[in-house]
Amino acid sequence: MRTIRPSLLAKQLRINARADIPTMIWGPPGIGKSAIVYQLAESMNAKLFELRANLFDPVDVRGGLKVVEQEDGTYRTRYGVPEDYPDTNYTDPVVLLIDELPNAPKATQNALLQLILNKKIGTYELPQGAFIVAAGNRSIDRAAVHEMPTPVKTRFAHFELESNIDDFCAWAMQNDIDPTIISFIRYRPTLQNSLDSRENAMPTSRGWEMTDRALKLVTNASADEQFYAVASIVGDGPAGEFIAFKQQADKMPDLDRILATPSAVEVPSDPAVLFAVSSALASRANQNSFKNIMAYAKRMPAEYQVVLVRDSLAKDRELTQTPAFQQWTQDNASVLM
Repeated sequence: MRTIRPSLLAKQLRINARADIPTMIWGPPGIGKSAIVYQLAESMNAKLFELRANLFDPVDVRGGLKVVEQEDGTYRTRYGVPEDYPDTNYTDPVVLLIDELPNAPKATQNALLQLILNKKIGTYELPQGAFIVAAGNRSIDRAAVHEMPTPVKTRFAHFELESNIDDFCAWAMQNDIDPTIISFIRYRPTLQNSLDSRENAMPTSRGWEMTDRALKLVTNASADEQFYAVASIVGDGPAGEFIAFKQQADKMPDLDRILATPSAVEVPSDPAVLFAVSSALASRANQNSFKNIMAYAKRMPAEYQVVLVRDSLAKDRELTQTPAFQQWTQDNASVLM
C-alpha cells in the first residue's frame, strides 16, 4: 500500500467524512494516527467518541445484559448500550474513533462489523451522520495484532500513514513544542520515529510530544536529570544525542538582540546551532517581528532560510502577505523551484 503523509491524510479524511466512507488508518505505534483524528474532529466542530477495540470482547460490543421495567410493570432482559457509545439522539456532528482495531480478537472485530456497516448494533443506532474512523498497527510493527477478517477490511477505505518531518514540525510549531526539539528532529530526522522492539523506550512523534512536557518541568535541572527525563521516553541513545544537541543549541546568539538589531548579530556556522536558531526564530515569528527575522535569515545558508520560513508559516500563514516574505521569495526563486 502506498503511504500518505499526515497533511494529505487530513484532507482525505475530510473528503471521506463528507462521503460517509468508514476509514482505516494503518501505521506504527506513536506515529500520530489518533492525533490526526482528534484534529479532524476539531476541524469539523464534531464531538469525538473513542472506543479501544482491544479492550472489548464481543459481548461488550453489544452492551451488557440488563433488566428493564416495561410500561405494563413487567420486566424484560435486554442489551444495554455501552457507555462509550454516543447517544443516538446527539444532534451535533460526531466522529467515532475505533482505535487499536487490529489488536482486537477476530471475534470482537466481527462483532463491530455490524456497527461499521449499518451504524447500528442490536437496538442501538449511531447518531445521524456519524463518521467512523478506525486505527491500528500493522503486523510488521511487531505489535500484538490479529489478521483483520476480509468482510471487515472491505468495509473501509485504507490509508497507511508515513512519518513526515515537515508535517511533524508544522504540527509542533502550531502546538508550541519546544523549538529545541523541533530543531533536533530537523537535524536528526531519522529519530522522529525509530522503532526497535528490543527496547522499551524509543523515539516516536508521540514520544517527542511527551518529552516536551517533561522538559518543561526540568528546565533548570542538571544535564543528568534532563537526560533521564528524556531517555525514559525516547531511549538512551536518542536522549544522549538530544542533550548534546541542546548544549550546543544553548550557544546560539541572543534572540532578543537578533529581533532588535539583526545586522549586528553574528550568524553561527555550526549546523546544530543553525538549526536551533532557525526553529527558535520561527517560534517567535509574527507580523511585528518577521521583518527583522528575515533580515537576519538572509545571511544564513539557503537551506536554513527555507527551514526558518517553512516553520514560521506553519505557525502563522498570514506571514505570506508581509513584504519581508514576498521579497524573500523573489530573492530565492531559484532555491524554491
